[in-house]
Amino acid sequence: MSPAQKTATARSATRPNPLGDTYVLAFVLAMTAVTYLGTLRFGFVYDDSAQVIGNPFIRSWHNLPAFFTTGLWSFLNPESPGNYYRPTFFVLSALNYSLFKLSPQGWHAMALLIHLGVTALVFFTIRKMLGRSEVAAIAALIFGVHPIHHEAVAWVSDTTESLFALFFIAAFFAYLKSREGRAGVWLSASCVLGALALFSKETAIVLPALVFAHAWIAGSADASGEARGLMVRLRQAMLPALSYIPAFLVYFAFRFLALRHVRATPLHASVMTYVFAWPTILYFYLKQWLIPIQFSEFYDVFAPTSFSWAHVALPALSVAAAAAAMWFGRKRLGAKETGFAAAWILIPLLPALNIAFFRPDEIVHDRYFYAPSVGAALVVALLLEPLARRGPLAFGHSVRLWAPAVALAGLLAASTVHAVSFWSDDLTLFTHTHEVAPLNVVTRNDLSIEWISAGKLADAQALLEGLINEDSKNATAWSNLGRLKYQQGRFAEAESDLEFAIGLRPDMADAYITLGQTQLKTGRAAEALVSVRRAAELNPSNPRYHTVYGIVLELTGDCRSAIAEFQAALALQPGEGITEREMDRCKAAVGAAASAAPASKP
Repeated sequence: MSPAQKTATARSATRPNPLGDTYVLAFVLAMTAVTYLGTLRFGFVYDDSAQVIGNPFIRSWHNLPAFFTTGLWSFLNPESPGNYYRPTFFVLSALNYSLFKLSPQGWHAMALLIHLGVTALVFFTIRKMLGRSEVAAIAALIFGVHPIHHEAVAWVSDTTESLFALFFIAAFFAYLKSREGRAGVWLSASCVLGALALFSKETAIVLPALVFAHAWIAGSADASGEARGLMVRLRQAMLPALSYIPAFLVYFAFRFLALRHVRATPLHASVMTYVFAWPTILYFYLKQWLIPIQFSEFYDVFAPTSFSWAHVALPALSVAAAAAAMWFGRKRLGAKETGFAAAWILIPLLPALNIAFFRPDEIVHDRYFYAPSVGAALVVALLLEPLARRGPLAFGHSVRLWAPAVALAGLLAASTVHAVSFWSDDLTLFTHTHEVAPLNVVTRNDLSIEWISAGKLADAQALLEGLINEDSKNATAWSNLGRLKYQQGRFAEAESDLEFAIGLRPDMADAYITLGQTQLKTGRAAEALVSVRRAAELNPSNPRYHTVYGIVLELTGDCRSAIAEFQAALALQPGEGITEREMDRCKAAVGAAASAAPASKP
């Protein structure tokens, strides 16, 4: 018996688990909630402007069937279904809209509530997996307050990460229950929950592998302690893993219906690119977990294209050292326990290692370690557990164990409060991410928009021209530069930049809108009409595009068509003042024209 198992056996005889576990779990959830309480003051940021404010799908439950037959971004660009299929996130967003409309406090409260639900599931799952309440509680506490989860809790659009984890961990818990009895019922429940996890995020595809790993490790010996044969272990591990096939096939059928393809379209990545990139990626997550002091939406972490000591060898040695420490410490921590933790770290992280599906400057994100951090938190709890061997108890739990655990959690919580503070608004977010990742293309483009809106035109221009100097085919940068020059009144230059951006990316609806406004300013209403019409065609879910199109129609004398565009805009964004004003003006013009028309003879 391992030292950790001896500790658990010695403590279990004196610990009143049910009531004590309830109090301890309540403390864990309370500390987690207090840590993230500041997020309730935040607004909508980054993708929220499209996913929440500009998403007409979520405003009516009549669109429920469309949640399952369209891609995540189909409402924004129907001509390009994309690679992301997450209907349960649509359902959650529709529920949020029903409850809170566009009040960000309610959406943030829901994000925090889901994270608390995941934290509670971490406790129940680890307790079920190991049979040790103290380890489960400490792991849940570390998981709940760790700052690596800043995106999943503070950013509404990333609730998809915690939503996926909620179903994913629940599915694994149901599998654990199936090992105790009523296997058919619990495995069926696990399959349904696993499918819901897949409908939340594609990375749930690794659930069967995690179930297989657990069954393989747990099945190394029978109840009497005798080692099982290889084929017996293989069969007992394969059977539950294979049970997910029917449910997952249903998911793939719906995904194909929505996206017209089953798998995402990869970018080019050679075998050596993977070999060089994996140490960098693994080291990044190891560092973020162990030294949680700097967090951001983006990082200047790039896949090495050739061998180097700094970017390949040293990260590989660091990761190897961490793996060796777990391997040589497995006897003290418990061989099975260490195996379970390693499986929970590595298997949910596998999709994040497939760098062919990521932009070169986005191969890492803290949110990709949300589910894997269950295993990392378990390792921390196992390391602290020996402190519980002696000393007084409180609510059935060791005071000597909980004192350092709470101190560690307090430090992590303080780091988390700092990490989530950057998510308060777009300008704060993009300013911070630019400081952390000054080379990131997305950050520089988004920050330029914020600076344009704030009137910092010279700073925005320098940022955009720097992007274009690095990559002359950066369509977004050209479009943003055109927008800046339009705002400066440099209409000829703005038009040239916008047309160049459209030539690079013909589906850029916003570039067409700004181009139409530029053409209107230079007295070419007919050309402006063509441009803004194309913008509305590319993104029919954007109320601003319909309003601008309606205004141009109004200026060209077609008030009847303009009214139809204003009505379309108000259907997407009820109560918008400018749209209502322009529609009233058009209705008055149509009415006046009808009154002035000569009466027809009988």
